[in-house]
Amino acid sequence: IYATMNPAREVGGDFYDFFLIDDTHLAIAVADVSGKGVPAALFMVIAKTLIKDRACSMAKPGEIFTWVNQQLCESNQAGLFVTAWLGIIDLKTGTVEYVNAGHNPPLVALEGEEFTYLKQKSGFILAGFEGFTYETSAFQMKKGDRIFLYTDGVTEAMNPQDELFGDQRLLAWMNEHRHEELEDVLHGLRKEISVFADGADQNDDITMLMFELV
Repeated sequence: IYATMNPAREVGGDFYDFFLIDDTHLAIAVADVSGKGVPAALFMVIAKTLIKDRACSMAKPGEIFTWVNQQLCESNQAGLFVTAWLGIIDLKTGTVEYVNAGHNPPLVALEGEEFTYLKQKSGFILAGFEGFTYETSAFQMKKGDRIFLYTDGVTEAMNPQDELFGDQRLLAWMNEHRHEELEDVLHGLRKEISVFADGADQNDDITMLMFELV
């Protein structure tokens, strides 16, 4: 597993996390808080803490987000919200149970095939609607399979001609480099985004996480 984050400002609102729930279950998460600066960063810390605390209770991902959403809605005076993706991987069986709260769909490379966007049911953003119930979905990984999580700072990176880096450019680049080491893929992609931006300001945090089942 490998992850990077490049904030657009000194204080960012994105976060990634990965941690063992027990000896055989690994949680991975990426999220993006609305807004910028200190308020977003503080809300990010709260969201990250709530997700990790609830995940360690061995609840299903959908149950985790249902609870986290309720807590965030109750203490959200600033009117912020979070898009987030959480997966819990059974390291023995390769089963991945996950939930999506309005976040970008991950890229998955399964069965030795190329990366594709994970077809998934996306729930509502966190902290946006009190009482919302999130559903748990699942897919299967085998040894050598990979999953790539990211925030919209990747696909919405813009060049001086106001063109977006975009979903298809990301997919093509990931497939071209899909056999490289995880660290090389993420650092290489970050360089590719910089070349594409061609000096344009980075307007959003760029956060990426990649996991390979071994």
